[in-house]
Amino acid sequence: MKRDRWPNFGFLALFVAAAGLITGAFLAFNYAPTVDAAHDSVAFISEHVTLGWLLRGIHHWAGTFAIVLAGLHGCRLFWHGQYKKPRRLLWMTGVGIFLVLVGFAYTGYLLPGDERAWTGMQVGVGVAESTPVIGESAAAAMRGGDVVSSATLTRLYAVHAVILPAALILLFAAFVVGLKKAGPARRYDDAGEAAPPAWSSLQRDAWNAVVLVVLMAVLAGVAPPALGDKADPAGAGSPDAKPEWFFLWVNQLLEKTEAPTFLVGGVLPGLLLALMFGLPLLARGRNRDPAKRRFEISVASVILLGVVFLTVWSAIESAEAESEAEPVAADGDLDAQAAQVMKRFRCRSCHVIDGDPEGGDTGPPFWREASRNRPAFERLYTKEFFRLKVADPVAFWEETQMRYTPPRRKPKPEQIEVLARYFFGEE
Repeated sequence: MKRDRWPNFGFLALFVAAAGLITGAFLAFNYAPTVDAAHDSVAFISEHVTLGWLLRGIHHWAGTFAIVLAGLHGCRLFWHGQYKKPRRLLWMTGVGIFLVLVGFAYTGYLLPGDERAWTGMQVGVGVAESTPVIGESAAAAMRGGDVVSSATLTRLYAVHAVILPAALILLFAAFVVGLKKAGPARRYDDAGEAAPPAWSSLQRDAWNAVVLVVLMAVLAGVAPPALGDKADPAGAGSPDAKPEWFFLWVNQLLEKTEAPTFLVGGVLPGLLLALMFGLPLLARGRNRDPAKRRFEISVASVILLGVVFLTVWSAIESAEAESEAEPVAADGDLDAQAAQVMKRFRCRSCHVIDGDPEGGDTGPPFWREASRNRPAFERLYTKEFFRLKVADPVAFWEETQMRYTPPRRKPKPEQIEVLARYFFGEE
């Protein structure tokens, strides 16, 4: 019988998750789950706590590695039909563990207290709020009140640091019990047949675990987790924020379709999760030969390729948006800076600027003295309203043609401020 030469992805996923739990326990000593203190506490960990940057980096990368390794493990088990009797409950338990690992990564990216995390919290609450019938109650339960606040952050931290670790331990214990009932823990060869683990395989797993720890430590130094500007609780969130990589496919569907938020952000992921859980009940029989399970494998391949395609598409557009979002030239005068921003966002395609005949007529004209000869637009031509309107046009009129697609291509605060100074003066 040919020995299995693939790494034990399942063992490595749990090992990485354990590394995340251990580093998270040390990080908890200095983290403060409140809106006012979260960002400062994370910055303190990274800059002043001994090896805090290393602990935070390993903790961050552990979340990503655990999801990837668990996903690879699940794909391999699926290929070999290891969701069929007598391992149905093991498969379901494994799906539960995968869901917990995603929960760790999702709640973890909401905790730093920067603009990206704050925007992510608002988006999550928005998806819950879009749920028919129970939307308001679900959103209130997530927020811990009427608005996103410290109560929201505290609840997320409780889920991240208490509920999810307990769920992971319980599910792993159930997995071990189920494994004993289904048979000894074994590897599978290329035909899907059980092969007892050799000592060399155990040694290889140990070395792979060591390599992963070293790799996460290196990544903690060369690609540390980002910490953006401190969130403004009264703000609308950062227009440049984007979700974690494992939710990019959902984000891309929301941006490219007119489907309701609840349908794309709630129902679709829920259906995929239900399909994963219910697979052992839908695909009955004991035949594990991939050649005789072409329909199941084809459906799974289409779904997986679709998710990967949307994820890569979103990542490419994000990179393009970042390259286009050039910072305002610091050494130019106000006229040059404003011209740069207006060119970047093609303001003249819809507005006449300072009487320029080349401007469009979709929107109202703007003058250097913004309210000149436009008494009907007195409210529009106040500096504060101008800032708010340019930052989020849809919030004031859902039918407006002034849209930023995708939303992360909205102007940055400093770009809006340049335009406000240009049209309303330096005061």
